[in-house]
Amino acid sequence: MSASHLLVTLRRGTAGKPKSVLSTLAALGLRRTRDAKIVPNDGGARGKLQQVKHLVRVETIEEAEKRLLEAQARRAVREPIRATH
Repeated sequence: MSASHLLVTLRRGTAGKPKSVLSTLAALGLRRTRDAKIVPNDGGARGKLQQVKHLVRVETIEEAEKRLLEAQARRAVREPIRATH
């Protein structure tokens, strides 16, 4: 089963990168580090992602939701430790 959309997150900075890479990132809508966009899972977007795969993280929407829920569970408030003396 193929996802219809992908979540793309810019993970690395763009300083010193060639203009072709910068224009590809602009076409994807990514400007700053940690910017995230939802792009369609089609041939055009996949070609752009292939050009900048070393700078971005690509996930399906389902994978991103699962990752965020796991992170939220790790940060959840836990029962305090009670020592009896």
